[in-house]
Amino acid sequence: MASFERFDDMCDLRLKPKILRNLLSEYVPNEKQPLVDFQSLAKVVSTIATHKLLSESPSSSADQKKLQAKPAVDDWVERLLALVSSDMPDKCWVGVVLIGVTCRECSSDRFFSSYSVWFNCLLSHIKNPESSRIVLVASCTSVSDLLTRLSRFTNTKKEAVSHASKVVLPIIKLLEEDSSEALWESIVHLLSTIVILFPAAFHNSYDKVEAIIASKIFSAKTSSNMLKKFAHFLALLPKANKGDAGSWSLMMQKLLIAINVHLNNFFQGLEDETVGKKAIQRLAPPGKDSPLPLGGQDGALDDASWNSEQLIVSRVSALMFCSSTMLTSSYKSKLNVPVASLLSLVERVLAVNGSLPRSMSPFMTGIQQELVCAELPTLHSSALELLRATIKCIRSQLLPYAASVVRVVSSYFKKCSLPELRIKLYSITKTLLKSMGVGMAMQLANEAVSNASVDLEGFDAVSSKTPSLTNAAVLKGGSKKRKHASNSGAEAENSAVEVGVPHNHLLKIAALEALETLLTIGGALGSNGWRERVDKLLMTTVTNACEGRWANAETYHHLPNKSSTDLVEFKLAALHAFLASLVSPSPVRPAFLAEGLELFQRGKCQAEMKVAEFCAHALMSLEVVIHPRALPLDGLPSLSSQFPGSNSLASQKHSALGLNKMDRIAGDGSVLSNLWLANVDVPANSEIQRSIDTTLPLPEAKRLKVGNDLVGSENVQQGDAPMEVPESTKESLGHVSDRDYDVVPKEVVSETQEGEGLAGKDSLMEEAAVGKKHESLGESDDDSIPSLKADDYLSSASDIES
Repeated sequence: MASFERFDDMCDLRLKPKILRNLLSEYVPNEKQPLVDFQSLAKVVSTIATHKLLSESPSSSADQKKLQAKPAVDDWVERLLALVSSDMPDKCWVGVVLIGVTCRECSSDRFFSSYSVWFNCLLSHIKNPESSRIVLVASCTSVSDLLTRLSRFTNTKKEAVSHASKVVLPIIKLLEEDSSEALWESIVHLLSTIVILFPAAFHNSYDKVEAIIASKIFSAKTSSNMLKKFAHFLALLPKANKGDAGSWSLMMQKLLIAINVHLNNFFQGLEDETVGKKAIQRLAPPGKDSPLPLGGQDGALDDASWNSEQLIVSRVSALMFCSSTMLTSSYKSKLNVPVASLLSLVERVLAVNGSLPRSMSPFMTGIQQELVCAELPTLHSSALELLRATIKCIRSQLLPYAASVVRVVSSYFKKCSLPELRIKLYSITKTLLKSMGVGMAMQLANEAVSNASVDLEGFDAVSSKTPSLTNAAVLKGGSKKRKHASNSGAEAENSAVEVGVPHNHLLKIAALEALETLLTIGGALGSNGWRERVDKLLMTTVTNACEGRWANAETYHHLPNKSSTDLVEFKLAALHAFLASLVSPSPVRPAFLAEGLELFQRGKCQAEMKVAEFCAHALMSLEVVIHPRALPLDGLPSLSSQFPGSNSLASQKHSALGLNKMDRIAGDGSVLSNLWLANVDVPANSEIQRSIDTTLPLPEAKRLKVGNDLVGSENVQQGDAPMEVPESTKESLGHVSDRDYDVVPKEVVSETQEGEGLAGKDSLMEEAAVGKKHESLGESDDDSIPSLKADDYLSSASDIES
């Protein structure tokens, strides 16, 4: 009985050739076997990628002896080459597809030694006019995989460019002759790969490629999906010309001219004819040669195509998408973006809303106006995308044109009512705020707040009238007992009120995101204007979105999955904006901080993971806003921190008494205010005087100082004769004798009278005050008698005279 070969585990190197040979025998046909199942090819590709069957990892000498003499990868490659040369289209297709997989998965040594053979086999099918369409599609995809792998080798750059240039003309010929969109898509993918990796391969065929792509965009047979793919490749094409800023500017100029030419025809009867002429003149300034039309064409099509408003709008939208892609794609050279021309084009499109000028009314029929109005939203959407791409391209350099952009956005907000277009406007507002910061926030704040209020308050008004789920259940249960109730309850129960996802939730999410960005960037600017209104609006919105619906996932089990997802997205957007309202800079504490803390605390415990995760994050973010009501006991300031120079026994005794007093108060469990009162030290007159000197102007400080001296003189001179106090008592109470006047030199006093030398006076008086305080603590522990200091007797000549 033959013994079975045992493997260590699934990562055993001896297992790879076994699996690969099993795939060859079961799923990959040979010359004599028919193809069993097309779907089995997906399992072959997945198994090769999972186990790295073509990697040919080096094995130890012990394992090498156990392997068969002929590697399994050689059998794999031989089988594929045989399939590629087969006359049967299905087997040839399998071989071509697996050649592309082999280019991605095989080892570097095998690819470097075999890529030229594989490339010639694939190129032969592309050049062969009798090749089936499925083989052509697979060949283009496999060549793209081969060139992508070849670009990783630095020592084969010239040879790689040579191979890529051999493919360009044959696939352009296929693109011109064949009408299959599947083949067009694979060809555009291959051309895009060549442009990105080997742009030099287009040097000899650039004009022809541009002409073919432009003809497909202007063709009436091209679908909207393929129009977008052709436009995306056309945006990459300037990298294949010279790769400099001039090539980019030339392509952008051609695109803008083609767009305005189409708009001249589309807007006939809807705008003044001089608008289109001025737009073309701006793009072709006098003294310079006008560039050749895009693709060598002037945009002129057959009459049937020109009469179709839908085809014109689809072409214009494709050209605008191409321009937007050029603006947002990376480029190795510094670009000269024609901002003025782009903004004038956007403003021209958005200015046309379908209404007929009085002078143009006789020149357009009602049917023509109906067709134009049906296509205008698509055109406006493309114009808004172009505006956003322009802002993203130049960012803060938009400052010279900021006023024009604000005017365009503000005016279109007032006349735009379609939710899809308003969503794009909010997105543009966010991009403007992020690009230009606080300055743009000052200009767009009122516009954004007023429009967001309109879009959000509609939902808030409905939700405020809608009872919560718990209240609705109570009303429903109570209706059984009250059979003779009024009809109002039945009408409320049968009223068509939709609970759950608000209408046009995407528009409301966009409005919330715009408000969040505004609060983050310019929240402090609206403290006296729109800030209070926004905070209240967001509080109402987030309450209506979440109140009574926390953790009620089973309530929405009967709804489609999309409705539940939409509800979660709306909740998250409301919570994000509300958190921005709480943490945004403001001169006062947030008005709804307590409500927000309660809301996030409840949300953190909910079943919806996304909502709970964000609420937990929000609570951490609010830690910087929340201030403690009382400081911890071990953090209270002690006497040694107030008087760092004191190391005497008396100061230590005073500190110990203070701590004992604090412990008694904490043990009694009294109010927090007692804790603060226990640590209150009555400030000395010198400390008050110094604070007055540093915070008030000099005349005001002198006036207050004179008043304090007068009050002190009244308190001392209560009797007719001065009371005699023993000298020891004077010293213990901190009274100063005549020798204390010598502490401060006369020069300092004179400088103080003139308003100068305040710093010197403060430093000297601090030393005198600290010394007297130490003496007082050494004699008595009574805190009720404040120690008098030199500042109590020091005054200017004018004060003494008064």
